[in-house]
Amino acid sequence: MRERTSAETVIRRVALGLLSVGIVLGGMVFDHAHPLTMFLFLCAFLLIFLGFRVGMQEQLELDQEAGAPESALAHASRSRLGLAGVILAIGLACLSYRWIVNHRLEQTAALFIGIPTLLAIFVVLTTRPRSAKGSVCKATSIALLISGIFLGEGFICILMAAPLFFAVALVIGAVMDRARDRSRKAEATMSCVLLLAFAPMSLEGVHESVSFSREEVVSVERVVPVPAAEIRAQLARRAQFDRRLPVFLRLGFPRPAYSTGEGLQPGDPRVVRFAGGEGSPGDLVLQVTVSQPGRVLFRAVSDTSHIAHWLQWKEAEVCWREAGSNQTEVRWRIRYRRLLDPAWYFRPWERYAVRLAAGYLIDTVSIPAPGG
Repeated sequence: MRERTSAETVIRRVALGLLSVGIVLGGMVFDHAHPLTMFLFLCAFLLIFLGFRVGMQEQLELDQEAGAPESALAHASRSRLGLAGVILAIGLACLSYRWIVNHRLEQTAALFIGIPTLLAIFVVLTTRPRSAKGSVCKATSIALLISGIFLGEGFICILMAAPLFFAVALVIGAVMDRARDRSRKAEATMSCVLLLAFAPMSLEGVHESVSFSREEVVSVERVVPVPAAEIRAQLARRAQFDRRLPVFLRLGFPRPAYSTGEGLQPGDPRVVRFAGGEGSPGDLVLQVTVSQPGRVLFRAVSDTSHIAHWLQWKEAEVCWREAGSNQTEVRWRIRYRRLLDPAWYFRPWERYAVRLAAGYLIDTVSIPAPGG
């Protein structure tokens, strides 16, 4: 049985070596590959390895039926091969990330669901861990750390992506653990099922035909202790962002530093400088398009801040009316386009952030500062 174990180890090493070469060669052509070619390459890659995995499982079952004990040397070799499998999985994930970024798909589910799916399935197939959930979570943690250190991802991107990455990893790990408890062959079958289930989910955002509606509108209303006439006068002035941002908006998002531009006549410009947080400083350029009693509409002309990676500003409408003695009801309505997928995950986060921003604008731009 020692010869069988040794042969199994040699076969695994050769297979992992060939897979390493395949990943490297694939990385050389990924930069210019068509999305469909990339998708088919990854599917073929997993299916080929899955065939190898089934063969190794059958060999292991034969050895176990024959009562062959696993030697300490074979156990150590298995551990090293498991580590090599994790390294290969992370390497494949990094190459996939580079291809996704080069093809401007980093805002789609191909990144946020596709990569963790690829990583989790590959780790389970290569390492044969006692706990699939534990192994895929460890590999996911390492991959997220690498994305920050070597791939240049910022803190806020990692923070927002981490729950989704770990959710995918935990689902795949839990399903694989249950399949492994039933039988060894069920593990290979379940790998194919998971791949077929998560692959379509990874395509959201890659093309408009596989995307949900991106147009969003968020409205916030408040009654403020300021006369209605003062609201219009305050909006006509240069905006002062001197109040403290909500906690969520201070996590690492670009912050409004200062603004230029005054007046509420159609065509009057506003430029808001965003700095700090993630990304380089940039400007959001707005223009007054409608100015009526109790209503002003600002249209976004351009945005060079890092916020443009996550959403595209469209319009900001401010309406106000008297609500009593020295009180005014102010409504700040923001229209924007969501740029991140999947929608079920990022839509609530973006709406929450925009709602906080609208409330902050009412408190900061519409209401005079104390002592002002």
